[in-house]
Amino acid sequence: MRRVIADVRFALRTLRRAPLFTTLAVLSIALGIGANTAIFTLVDQVVLRPLPIPAPDQLVQLRIDGTFSGNTWGDGSELSYPMYQDIRDRNTAFSGVCARFEWPMHLSGGGATERVNGELVSGTYFPVLGVGSARGRVITPADDRVIGGHPVAVLSFDYWTGRFNSDPRIVGRKILLNGQPFTIIGVSRRGFHGIDIGYATQVFVSMMMKPQMTPGW
Repeated sequence: MRRVIADVRFALRTLRRAPLFTTLAVLSIALGIGANTAIFTLVDQVVLRPLPIPAPDQLVQLRIDGTFSGNTWGDGSELSYPMYQDIRDRNTAFSGVCARFEWPMHLSGGGATERVNGELVSGTYFPVLGVGSARGRVITPADDRVIGGHPVAVLSFDYWTGRFNSDPRIVGRKILLNGQPFTIIGVSRRGFHGIDIGYATQVFVSMMMKPQMTPGW
């Protein structure tokens, strides 16, 4: 131990004599640790850790390739809502089909307004993924009947605990999303933040409310 302590003292004296070298060495080590941490986090989420849903290996994303016309969201490979409806109604290959549309929103409630990660989802979204609720209920096919007629929202578990302090009376509470009145009908199961790695959804709303959430788009 005396030899180890002596070596450490010698190393510290050497580093003090060369502050520029010491600074570069520390920065290099810090950058290396940061890069490795970021890479491991990505690999852990994408490869090692499955999505928090039953049978995640059976989940398939449908995309379109080739030429297209009209306005599209994303890189042009996404399906339109009418196409989703046609696939859903004619489906014979999958146990279920659902649709989703990411859209940042502004939530007002409790005297504060903030930007949140929002997602418009079809009524089949939660049932197909096998995700239930921790409070209240999730969005169901009954919320897919009338365009603009289902102003309901589901909070993610983490957003409920962080933003609303796990308020047990959250179900039935009124909020504003993009200036539109909504009713919170439930909180999704703990650990579920949607299926897009890197985009943790905080608020889920019915797809039927897209005209109100994305006016003029």
